Amino acid sequence: MLITKTDYLEYTFCRKNLWLKKHKPELFVDVELSDFEKKIIEEGNLADEEARHLFPTGILINSQGEEAVFETKKQLAQKTPVIFQATFWQDNFFIRSDILIYNQKDKGYELYEVKAATEIKRKAPHNYINDLAFQKSVIELSGLKIIKTGVIHLNNEYKRESKLEYDKLFKIVDISDEVRAAQVEVKNEMIAMKEYLNGEEEKNCQCLYRGRSNHCTTFAYSNPEVPEYSVHDINRIGTNKKLLRDWIDKKIFNIEDIPNPEKLKGVKRLQYDSLVSGKAIINKAAIRKELAKLKYPLQFFDYEGFTGAIPMFFGFAAYEQIPFQYSLHIMQEDGSLEHKEFLISEPSDDLTRPLVEKMRQDINPRGTVIAWYKIYESCRNKKLAELHPDHAAFLNEINAGMFDLMTIFSNGYYVDPAFKGSSSIKKILPVLVPELTYKNLNISKGDQASERWQKMIEPSTSDAEKKLIKNDLLQYCKLDTMAMVRIYQFLKNLE
Repeated sequence: MLITKTDYLEYTFCRKNLWLKKHKPELFVDVELSDFEKKIIEEGNLADEEARHLFPTGILINSQGEEAVFETKKQLAQKTPVIFQATFWQDNFFIRSDILIYNQKDKGYELYEVKAATEIKRKAPHNYINDLAFQKSVIELSGLKIIKTGVIHLNNEYKRESKLEYDKLFKIVDISDEVRAAQVEVKNEMIAMKEYLNGEEEKNCQCLYRGRSNHCTTFAYSNPEVPEYSVHDINRIGTNKKLLRDWIDKKIFNIEDIPNPEKLKGVKRLQYDSLVSGKAIINKAAIRKELAKLKYPLQFFDYEGFTGAIPMFFGFAAYEQIPFQYSLHIMQEDGSLEHKEFLISEPSDDLTRPLVEKMRQDINPRGTVIAWYKIYESCRNKKLAELHPDHAAFLNEINAGMFDLMTIFSNGYYVDPAFKGSSSIKKILPVLVPELTYKNLNISKGDQASERWQKMIEPSTSDAEKKLIKNDLLQYCKLDTMAMVRIYQFLKNLE
């Protein structure tokens, strides 16, 4: 049975999920990666390719499987200074290393892993130390001497000004001592992993003791006794691991079966009480107090943003969000509504200036700008103020008076059992305003909007497809702000 580096990292996160991948692959046939997950993989590959510019004399191993192993041996025999994707197959373990450099002075090799991240991660399932310790251990089984190990990751302090400067885009960090210290444990895990994968299927998986957002792909298969809505869905239950573990050890999976609800505090307790009673819990006084802070015109505002590992546009760093469109619904005191919008469809060197200039025409900073999870919009405004200091006062004034409509729900002023512990607008809207839906749109999620915008601005995309994407983006963002309008109206009309 072939065991890859990805297998090892998955084993350290949820070994049962890995066992099922090896023995019951049919469980994964209909599992499709989200647009966001696909983008993460694509950006990892892109960062790997871009990092090769740091070593222009490097040789790439393009072949696969045994042929790649043979080609690697050939390059090693020739003492090729830099090898990309060097491939090793030893004792069931198979790896492709990103960058292998021969150190002529010390007569050994330096091993580097390229990561599309801006820091060294040290926790499963993205433990870079153990990742390199695994690779180093496999390579050393082949008899090669590894004298240094490091991570090449993105530098989030570098902002693109013209052509990419690769020596500034990436940081090279030596973690040899940490990798060496981790090798003993990693080698033991490699032995245990081989035994485990050759053994019988165990019942549950390790994710049983984690909150819902940290569950593996096959959680429902491995834990059929856990209902779709369970104690794992209690708001931020992952921050109280001891409480969750106690329930799981006692086979308590239904929220209504919790024997000690007094341990739940704040929003967690409201979520429990709402579910048990089957009714919404509404703090009307608190809601009225919050809404009374708003000043007309009310301006329901939403950005859509794009982010990428490799900066595409001037003034931006790795993973900095680029606001490429906004939607704005303006409500006057008499209840009348007007809609404004803007979408960057033709990128330029000064990418976001047209967007900011249109905002200045559309937004009245004396009224209240309303967002959902305002941290996102306010951070975009701060970035735009940095890029366009002549508009900084306007953008800072918006931020100073911005209201976050989500806090009505995240603070527990309105809790409905149908929200299932979430304060996402995608969970709130179907409950409060069921007639308004994203289901009929071609774009229904933010990460999907980001991916489609990138497609729209590519020179190779046809004019017809660009037109379709533009319309889809405008419809999606418009619904985001209309959703806020309708939720606001619902709250305002509470008796």
